[in-house]
Amino acid sequence: MSDGCLVVCKPRGCTSHDVIEKIRRVYKIKCGHAGTLDPMAQGVLLVFTGKALKLINFIPPEHLDKTYLMKVSLGTTTDSYDATGNITSKYDKPIDFSNETLMGALRTFVGNYEQIPPAFSAIKVGGKRAYAMARAGEEVKLASRPVHVTSIRLITDYYANDTRHLVLRVHCSRGTYVRSIAHDLGQKLGCGGHLSYLLRERVGKWAFTNAFPFWKIEKGVPFAESDSFVKFSDILPFPRLRVSTEGCDRIRNGQPIGRKDIVSLETDNPEATDTVQILSAEGSLIAIYGTGKDKSESQKNGLKLFPVRIFPENEA
Repeated sequence: MSDGCLVVCKPRGCTSHDVIEKIRRVYKIKCGHAGTLDPMAQGVLLVFTGKALKLINFIPPEHLDKTYLMKVSLGTTTDSYDATGNITSKYDKPIDFSNETLMGALRTFVGNYEQIPPAFSAIKVGGKRAYAMARAGEEVKLASRPVHVTSIRLITDYYANDTRHLVLRVHCSRGTYVRSIAHDLGQKLGCGGHLSYLLRERVGKWAFTNAFPFWKIEKGVPFAESDSFVKFSDILPFPRLRVSTEGCDRIRNGQPIGRKDIVSLETDNPEATDTVQILSAEGSLIAIYGTGKDKSESQKNGLKLFPVRIFPENEA
């Protein structure tokens, strides 16, 4: 199986770890995911295989922004902030607010703000998972954390089974808890609410429409040549340098490279960057290089680039 990133469509009812374990057993490969998706949620789960596991920490956070389609059911609050939790309060009055009030509440989530994660989360508190403490009845106090919401849009506002529901599309930074958005929105509207449906439509450039169905994983359908699989050398967003044979030899020995080693440069972003990926003549990713901790060092050495991570050809 090739090294790369498989865009999986995680179904409802299983954990992200369940997906990883299934892939490991069925395909007999090493893999891991980038960004947990709750059991009640479905949609895009990025699964990195083989050598590509080494790339996860090099992907810039802004390239892992997420887009969600979510449903907030108003009038009922739960301890987990979603439909899987225990009910903590119910609003016994008619839920009646104007569209202007709703739009005003939604706008408060757009931009940078401090968000308090739900107690039922995988965050560690004193070495213990917050959800484990919450399930054991222990008090969980989590500090707020900075998040960014690029946009939050109302798709529909409707009643079903005597409950008012809001369907929203949210584009947010990595680390944002949409369960907290659902809970906090209910508090702002004065009636309470919880997350009752969640579809992760996109992570960065990887979309739900191209995701590999879980049933194919269960049947062991090969994925390396599918549209759902991103090959090792196509994952990172950095400019791509091709170097000479002599440059490749220097890279394999962990040495800096300079202008004389560069054969060509490919980039989708004309802005300068401190990091580049180095490709062999055959187009394989062999290293990540950068300007070094001190940019002046690169200037003094003729704009040399220094090794950040080298990928030996036989590295697993």
